[in-house]
Amino acid sequence: MIAALLVGMCWRQSLWLRLQILAWSVGVVALALRFGVTEQFNFYSNDQHFYATVVENLSTQQFPSDLDWWLGSAKLPFTLPATVLSVAGIEPGLALKAISLISLLLLTHHVIQIHQPSGLKAGFGSLFLSACSGIGVFFSLLALRETMMMLFVTRFTTTKSPSIRMLMILSIFLLRPHLAAALLVAAAITQLISWRQKDNSASGLSALGLMVLGVVLGDALYSIGSTGSATGIWRNYGHMWGIDVGTRIASNFFGLQFLTARSETVEFSIGSLLLLRLLFSETIIIPALFTVLLLIRPHPATSQSRLLLLSFSIYVGLVTNTDFNSFRQNIPFMTAMGLVIVHLLDQRSVRDSVEESS
Repeated sequence: MIAALLVGMCWRQSLWLRLQILAWSVGVVALALRFGVTEQFNFYSNDQHFYATVVENLSTQQFPSDLDWWLGSAKLPFTLPATVLSVAGIEPGLALKAISLISLLLLTHHVIQIHQPSGLKAGFGSLFLSACSGIGVFFSLLALRETMMMLFVTRFTTTKSPSIRMLMILSIFLLRPHLAAALLVAAAITQLISWRQKDNSASGLSALGLMVLGVVLGDALYSIGSTGSATGIWRNYGHMWGIDVGTRIASNFFGLQFLTARSETVEFSIGSLLLLRLLFSETIIIPALFTVLLLIRPHPATSQSRLLLLSFSIYVGLVTNTDFNSFRQNIPFMTAMGLVIVHLLDQRSVRDSVEESS
């Protein structure tokens, strides 16, 4: 019923949206048949159980009095719309999955509006590089907030409207506070750079400088947050710098962080992790291509590419201090990275065509 309704709403939109809805409906039914309505929430991540419980509590008006729960645990931008669907009679887990799908559809529509690919081949390439195909559809099948964070981060980095950016950063804060902190600090620094630097060209060296600056700032933000939650007295809670730390940080820029993660934090074997990366190869291709394109050649710098590179670097410097450094943690940046990749590749294609004709 949900799929049919969404297909009707998207009928005049891109074919890709209808294909995503079809894939979602088949996948959701397959998961429920294979694991059962309850046990399906243990597939991939049992965080789904928690969000389903939040929706059940909200839909039955069981409102906790703890403010920290409302601001931190409830993840209201994700669970509140699902609660509306639950009150209307949809099972809480399915309501959450519907919100995940709607977030993916809005994200895909935004990508298509920006890039406007012509033809099926170009359209698939754009959606693959913007994480709206395999990995995006996979997370839309789950009662998790990843597709919503992808949407919000992409809108924050691509829009110039102050009101929309404020709404996005507030929503991101409620979904993942340290992600919002990384974006806010990066946005402030990027604005300062744009005021002082008139030349729009950027070299690989300047991109590397932004990456190093971001990682150091992220490490400092982790120490600040840890100080506030511990003794209140400043001390360095961050990295003990060395080759291992440098490798773990660098691996994030190429989608290979599963190879450098602490063994006690990894639930799957290396073989299983490699198989997952083959299945969802864009989780390696997107960050690796984004990093390489910005580092190896001079390129026309935009506020979007600077903001994205700096915010991702800050985020990496922060999360590599924790036990939660995984490709899932970096998923919110994938679509925005993909849009930068497509933009840079298009510019190089146009430049090469001009050089050949001249």
